[in-house]
Amino acid sequence: MTIAQPAPAPRSGHGCLFGCLGALAILLLPVLLVSAYSAWFFYQGFRNDPTLRAVSELVRRDGTAEQVLGENIRITGVTGNVFSFVPGLGTHSTYSVELAGSRASGSLAIESATLRGQAHIESMVLTGPDGAHYDLMHHTILPGNNPTTSI
Repeated sequence: MTIAQPAPAPRSGHGCLFGCLGALAILLLPVLLVSAYSAWFFYQGFRNDPTLRAVSELVRRDGTAEQVLGENIRITGVTGNVFSFVPGLGTHSTYSVELAGSRASGSLAIESATLRGQAHIESMVLTGPDGAHYDLMHHTILPGNNPTTSI
């Protein structure tokens, strides 16, 4: 009497390839999501940020910024954003944004705090095309700068 041997299970032929790729995808998914959100924020999301919208309006109406950059000043990009949150105390944000006007381009360093739902802009320092730094909160040229054009 012969005993029938069970047939071996068919193999897919992929070995551990799909298992390794699946584990790698699970590990990289959070990094990809954070990177995608950061890229979106730096290129488009800043337009919806309440602090940056308020700063955009303030800069557009600021006489010093208009003298340095010209008319129709707008934010063209966010080059840096540092955000911190402390429960019960609120948030603190530091932004670096690029601005463009009808005559020139510059950068703006912003510090703001949000306490109990209220955004408070603490400082706005404009760096003009000549390298001079202008304090837009106090409408002064910061010491140590030698602007090539006077305002």
